[in-house]
Amino acid sequence: MRLHKLLRIKPIALISLTLAITVFLILQGPPTTAAQKQRILAFTALQRRGSEMRNNLFVVNTNAWNRRQFAPNIDVSYTLVWSPNGDRLAFVSGDTDIYTVKADGSGLTKQFAGDSCKASSFEIVWFSNSQKLVFARSCDGFTSDSPGSQSLYTSDTSGIKGTKLVRKWEVGGRPAKTEISSECYLAPDGQQVAFVKDKNIYKMNADGSGITKLTKSPGEYISGGSELVWSPDRTKIAFLFGAYPKQQIYTINADGTNLKNLTNNPQNEVYNVKLFWSPDSSRIAYYYNKPGDSAGEQQDIYLLDINRGTAKNLTQKPRNYDQLSWSPDGKFIAFLAGEFNNQKLYTINADGKQLNQLAPRLKPSGISELAWSTDSQQIAFIFNEIPGDKSNLYVINRDGLVLTKLTNDKDLNASNPVWQPQ
Repeated sequence: MRLHKLLRIKPIALISLTLAITVFLILQGPPTTAAQKQRILAFTALQRRGSEMRNNLFVVNTNAWNRRQFAPNIDVSYTLVWSPNGDRLAFVSGDTDIYTVKADGSGLTKQFAGDSCKASSFEIVWFSNSQKLVFARSCDGFTSDSPGSQSLYTSDTSGIKGTKLVRKWEVGGRPAKTEISSECYLAPDGQQVAFVKDKNIYKMNADGSGITKLTKSPGEYISGGSELVWSPDRTKIAFLFGAYPKQQIYTINADGTNLKNLTNNPQNEVYNVKLFWSPDSSRIAYYYNKPGDSAGEQQDIYLLDINRGTAKNLTQKPRNYDQLSWSPDGKFIAFLAGEFNNQKLYTINADGKQLNQLAPRLKPSGISELAWSTDSQQIAFIFNEIPGDKSNLYVINRDGLVLTKLTNDKDLNASNPVWQPQ
């Protein structure tokens, strides 16, 4: 009888002991490493369903390859934007509508229903509180006899009734409308917008108030298709000034003070007309051509130190560069080198040292849409498979040791990779 009782007690004691040891090991074990952190990536993939082709929205855990489809009945366009807290995702459908969806796939809500227009494009920014959206819509009118439009909206994300038109400008046409001569460039926190009007740079609050003229004299502030680029800390705006392609790089404080020429070189030729702020707002990266190189085959990546006013040649190997992307921690820059369909992926330290080629086993091809994970440990990119004319989504560790393909045979073309904030 006593032996029988002992045999009944023993398994319970073993289970308790096992649980106690497990808890102890968890508490005493090493902290979670960067490689163990859950990293979530949203992207779109074109798929065929019978005779129908649809661009679908997916979210995947890049560590576990746990893939889920969101909004299965909606044809998703471009412009996927996570809220700052990572709880919701905003996206465009059909080049006309804007939706939001929660990070678990629930709560799909239409925020905006627009009419079709020529060359429709959206820029979407979440307010820092993750509760409100501001978005700008461009309908091209510069290549048409009839004018297009630039429109600014805000939305409290409660649905279409919570979305309000702040301002709509007519642009282009013949004779050309001149009330505004650029797109709307949104500040990173969605609180302000910059634009060009009467050949000067202006800003205003997202609700339409506080219109302020920043520059003091008219000029070519968006020559050659360049943009007004807000610094991440929202204190400055960078832009190209002058006749294309010999433009100078300027910054101006968001209050209109301290207009500064950072290059001051009459032979300066900035290629791709793109400026890239470092995450700490202290540097600007850009592509620089050797004078006379209109094809962009003899360019380098340069860094401008905003405080010192000095420029540094980062790559020091003239060739074709593209898709420049800062890591969120500001320590690395990823970029492509080589002609289209013959490109290779690299990273380089922000001090110009330690150039590394990533994914060398992938044959040189068309690579695009580089996207760093928010912890700066992984890079997502789109790779055009040749032959096959099909694009796939890959993710690679920053050190290049682990390369993972995240799309499958059903995905004809992947695009728009966007990492969920952690």
